[in-house]
Amino acid sequence: MMLTLLAVVMFGAWVAYGRILPIFKANLLLNGVILGTFALGVLACFWQVGQLIRSVSWIERFAARRRNAIEKGIAARPQNGDGDTPPRLLAPLAALLGSRGPVGGSISTGSARSILDSVAQRIDELRDITRYLANLLIFLGLLGTFYGLAITIPAIVETIRSLAPQEGESGIQVFEKLMNGLEGQLGGMATAFSSSLLGLAGSLVVGLLELFVTHGQNRFFRELEEW
Repeated sequence: MMLTLLAVVMFGAWVAYGRILPIFKANLLLNGVILGTFALGVLACFWQVGQLIRSVSWIERFAARRRNAIEKGIAARPQNGDGDTPPRLLAPLAALLGSRGPVGGSISTGSARSILDSVAQRIDELRDITRYLANLLIFLGLLGTFYGLAITIPAIVETIRSLAPQEGESGIQVFEKLMNGLEGQLGGMATAFSSSLLGLAGSLVVGLLELFVTHGQNRFFRELEEW
């Protein structure tokens, strides 16, 4: 689902490239920062999924080793014996399972709850990264908005003040001054609206990817609890 969403976003950006490029060029520095933050948020979401995939693979390998150990009546060594390093999410679980005895033994209710709480805390720490990046995109969009307005409004005031008719000026000349002044100052509005558009759109995509990641993390936690 995440790859499908990312493909749809990229296809939409490719279709609307001609319209997006002038918007992006309105403020290359700020919009570049927004684009970089968006890319970082997307990578963070996929990195969290990668952590889940590593954790599931490690559990599956450990379960296979444990079945073999039960059949042969020998000790199961999940990580130390064969160099299978446990993922960060399952470090407490791996430490406990590595010292359970010949066939893994049983885990008490208190130990199981302690492990699950530790895994849940580590998952929440991963979520904080994408949440911050999604909020940062909104903040950067608003920052561009206020920056553009801060540039535009004083300039418009100066343009209006310059419209005071001078001796010998005709109405057409005053109107030309108004047109030239507004044309030069409304560029700040382009900065304001382009930054807001890119920031909010990026936050929407990162937020949706984070939603998919959260569903995967919740499913992983439930299946880990059952296992």
